[in-house]
Amino acid sequence: MAECPYQKLFIYEIEGELILPPDLADRKFLGCWREGDCSYLFFTLKREREVKALLGEEQIRRYLSETIIDYKDWEAGQPLTPIRLAGFYLCPFWEEPHPQPEEQLIRLDPGVAFGSGFHPTTQMCLRLISRLYHTTTLPTVLDLGTGTGILSLACLAMGAKRILAVDNHTLAIATAQKNAVYNRAENHITFVCGDVLDYLATPADLVLANIFFSVLSSMLDQEVFFNKPWYIFSGLVGTEVNKFITRMQRLPLEVVQVLDDNLWFAILARNTAST
Repeated sequence: MAECPYQKLFIYEIEGELILPPDLADRKFLGCWREGDCSYLFFTLKREREVKALLGEEQIRRYLSETIIDYKDWEAGQPLTPIRLAGFYLCPFWEEPHPQPEEQLIRLDPGVAFGSGFHPTTQMCLRLISRLYHTTTLPTVLDLGTGTGILSLACLAMGAKRILAVDNHTLAIATAQKNAVYNRAENHITFVCGDVLDYLATPADLVLANIFFSVLSSMLDQEVFFNKPWYIFSGLVGTEVNKFITRMQRLPLEVVQVLDDNLWFAILARNTAST
C-alpha cells in the first residue's frame, strides 16, 4: 500500500475573509475553508510563521489559532484505502487501482473536502445511484453540495452525460475539479461555486443533495425545484428523516426507498408530477 501524502493537517483560524497570494500552493497549502465569520487555512506542514507574515503586523490580531491533527482523524479515524461499494471501486489517487472487471473505477483526492467514500451518507447515495442507473437512463444530473465531486463522478461512470455540480466552498470546488481531471471527466461536469438554492430550477433528470437538513428543508419550500423526475436526498440524521418525509408527503414527491446507516439516512424519491 502506498503512503498517503497527507499525514498531519495544520489548520490556521483567521478572523474574517482572507485574500490569498497565488504562491501558497508552493507551501504545502491544501486550501481555505470559509465558515461563519472565519477563514481556515489547511496545510500539510507547519506554516504559522508564514500565515502571520501573510496577515502583516497591522492585521496580526486576526490570527486566532493553530490546530494540528492527524489526517486520518479528519477522516473520522479511517486511513484512506480503496473501497469496494455498490459496484464502484473508490481509489485514492496515490494508490495503484485494482478494480474488478464489473466495477466502476473512481480516482479520488479527498483533500479536506467532504466525500472520501467512508461516510454513511456518501455510501448510501452511491448505493441509490447504482440502483437507479441499473433501471433508468438519466443523462443529466444536478449535484447540490458536490464536495469532492464523488457522486457526480459515480453518475458519469454509470452513464450520465452532463452534470452541473454546485458548492458554496471554493475549497470543495477546487478539490472536485481536480478529481474530475483524475477521472478524465472535466469535459462533462460544470462546476459552480455558489449557493445551491440559486440553482434549484436547473433542469435535470436527477438531483443529488447530500447536504445539511436546514438546506434540504429550504429546497422543499421552492416550487421551481419540482421540475426533475428523480431525487436523492441525504445528510439527514436521527429524527430529521421523519420531519423531512412528512414535508415531502405534501409535495409531488413519492418516497421510493429509504436507507439508514448508524442514524444517518438517505432517500430516493420520484416526482409524481413528471410521470
